Amino acid sequence: MKKYLILSMFLIFVLVLSACNTTPKPQEEIFEPSLRSPSISIGEIEVQFNRLFPLPGIRKITPKIFYYPVEDAVCLQWRVDMMTYHQFWSREGRELFLSALDQYKEDFEMRSFGNNSRRAKRHYGVTKGYIYWQTYSIAVLARASVNMELGYVFVDRVPYFIANQRQAEYIDPMSLDNYRELPEMPIYFTRAQADSLAELFDPEFLASVVINIPSSIMDIDIDEY
Repeated sequence: MKKYLILSMFLIFVLVLSACNTTPKPQEEIFEPSLRSPSISIGEIEVQFNRLFPLPGIRKITPKIFYYPVEDAVCLQWRVDMMTYHQFWSREGRELFLSALDQYKEDFEMRSFGNNSRRAKRHYGVTKGYIYWQTYSIAVLARASVNMELGYVFVDRVPYFIANQRQAEYIDPMSLDNYRELPEMPIYFTRAQADSLAELFDPEFLASVVINIPSSIMDIDIDEY
């Protein structure tokens, strides 16, 4: 009798443990903004990108900045080397950018940077972003979720705050011919340039943008007052 009681207790324990292990985990919210969503231009900034291989060094580019209120996303849009890019930042990504920039400024003043390394590129954290890229208007519009690293690097012994977009790939389930790959793409900021983007990432600024958006753009119903 005692043997059956022990066996029964063991089976109950196994069932309880199995139920705990099969409890579904909460799904991570997917950040996948659409280029077709309503957007509004909120400015432009200057940043640096790598020169086209094999040319060494970096070059200045001026992305245009758009706010997509439906997805609460900010998009950096630029065209370089025959390619157009749309890089989206979520609210969480913008918050990390702002906190990372504050820490970078402190480290800059303290001269506490280490040497260039893989770890330095993600020194202040990693967040999820989204990227669209296309060579010309009738070409395949590739898209992918990407990891965005916040950190720092030295270029010619000069430090830069960096938003490093990791490698991305687009796999079209309908056609293998449409496969596209995008290599790692760092964006280099001086402190002043990063401050310019931080102003556009500011939640209060974006809230004011939403207030001033015409209802026709948002495609919503309102009571005129």
